[in-house]
Amino acid sequence: MSNFFNIVERFAPEAIEIMEIRLRVLRQILHHQPIGRRQLGRSLSYSERQVRAEIDTLRVRGAVNITPAGIYLTPYGEELLWDIDEIMPALFKIQTLAEKIKQMFNLEEVLIVPGDSYYENLVRKDMGRAAARFLKRKLYSGCILAVTGGSTLAEMANAISDGLNLSDILVVPARGGLGQEMEQQAGAIAARIAGSIGAQYRLLHIPDNLEENTVEILKNDIHVREVVNTIKASNILVHGIGPAMEMAVRRGITTDEIAYLQQNEACGEALRYYFDRSGKIIYEVPGIGLELADMKNIQVIVAVAGGSNKALAIESVLNSGQQKVLITDEGAAEKIIANKEGKDGWHGR
Repeated sequence: MSNFFNIVERFAPEAIEIMEIRLRVLRQILHHQPIGRRQLGRSLSYSERQVRAEIDTLRVRGAVNITPAGIYLTPYGEELLWDIDEIMPALFKIQTLAEKIKQMFNLEEVLIVPGDSYYENLVRKDMGRAAARFLKRKLYSGCILAVTGGSTLAEMANAISDGLNLSDILVVPARGGLGQEMEQQAGAIAARIAGSIGAQYRLLHIPDNLEENTVEILKNDIHVREVVNTIKASNILVHGIGPAMEMAVRRGITTDEIAYLQQNEACGEALRYYFDRSGKIIYEVPGIGLELADMKNIQVIVAVAGGSNKALAIESVLNSGQQKVLITDEGAAEKIIANKEGKDGWHGR
């Protein structure tokens, strides 16, 4: 596919430019519909004349509807955008970044979306769509899917289309709630995914930042133990990654614990574990749900995180060697590669 685009770029570069413009137009409509031409032009920095021409072309081809309320994507337009997502790495020349990261961390698959979610919120939505597309490809009859919370995974849940009937799949939170916005909590994300694909779900109605003695008491509760055993039997795990200090503050850990993380140069956090840059676990917050020992039994482990500000956090978690798939953005990928090449003198194999 990348060779095809290289040939097109040499032979008819204007074709690539037209594809990029129409992709950006469709993407803006998807995330802001109904949207007017003027607002669309401002958000893309395109002239009103250029926007009108592109919208007219997309309308004729059945990709958009124009109504008094604004412009909408048609079902065909949504399907077209999903198909374009498949060729986006080649179109935006980011496949080479994916291959580098795949080799650096010995991953099975790396998916990268264009842009940097640290600066542009729509890129986070694109990561969510990429994660949803990957997940739909990996789900299978009888599997148990575990998910964590966070804004990017909430976008993944939003992007999973309705209309599927996968009633023999079970969706569970990988852990309790973290005090985030309700729609970003693991339980809410699990329930939303289950609703979209017609699956079943189980919830863990406890917070994720508990005192250690409280954790031990709850683990002995028969109802909690039943749900936790189900979570530990998960076949697929999709989790986020956060910068260590940011997650420490959100979890409300003590000043002594924060000082310990700083002293030991904690970089990233995932599933209540804090990692230094080499991938070594330096601290664990007590909680209920998936444990590190459970990871070896999970067939597909997917990390979903992006933004140039999270590059070091992502690198630290990937260095632990647990993850098999990474879904990220261009901003994070470029910084991870630059950081790792600078530190290790890595230049490929």
